Amino acid sequence: MKQPKIRVSFFILFAVRKENDEMDYSIRVFKVDKEDSSLRGFVSLTFEGEYCVKSIALKQSGKGNFYLEMPKYQDYETKEYLPYFDFKDSEFRKRVTEQAVEAYANIEDRYIDQAGKWGDEELYYDLGVTLEKGNRTFKAEAVMKIQDVFVVWKMHIIQGWKGKTFVGMPQRMNTNSGEKEDIAHPVTGDFKKELEGAVMDLYHKKVEYQRQICNQQNRQK
Repeated sequence: MKQPKIRVSFFILFAVRKENDEMDYSIRVFKVDKEDSSLRGFVSLTFEGEYCVKSIALKQSGKGNFYLEMPKYQDYETKEYLPYFDFKDSEFRKRVTEQAVEAYANIEDRYIDQAGKWGDEELYYDLGVTLEKGNRTFKAEAVMKIQDVFVVWKMHIIQGWKGKTFVGMPQRMNTNSGEKEDIAHPVTGDFKKELEGAVMDLYHKKVEYQRQICNQQNRQK
């Protein structure tokens, strides 16, 4: 009999060290020349120079309107196509979309960069961990919310074949190379260490909490 998955979530808040009260971000727009297609380019978005999400499609509708479309994966259970990450704030989405369109119009070669600022408080992020029972490889899934304007799903706590656990970033297949690649990831070594440490710490706390709940239930039987 297949063991059902048990999902329990737990969230915690982390602040990123900053000296001002605005979130700096940057976008890079790559131009795509593709006939008979709504695709105009791809956009990467980097927060504070620390965390980057990429493979965001810049598309143009038949009426000429530009919009951003997030990369998606197919959920194993529901078969739905869901985004790896997405905007949580409509005004921030509008701002980034407008900047991407403006940058696209000014591309002279292959790509162009543009910087921006957002909010009136220091950058922070929330982490959530959901335990997955019955899976020998994926021990938990993690989600990160950035400044309440953007959310990243599909980070995993993975157990390797030697038993060591580590944090894996959202990945998808690169159709050109035929290999999987991270489409959201830390940019700097320091933030990579900080983020992975925070995720693992939260994971261990969640495992211990779940162990205590199970022991309590067993004593009540």
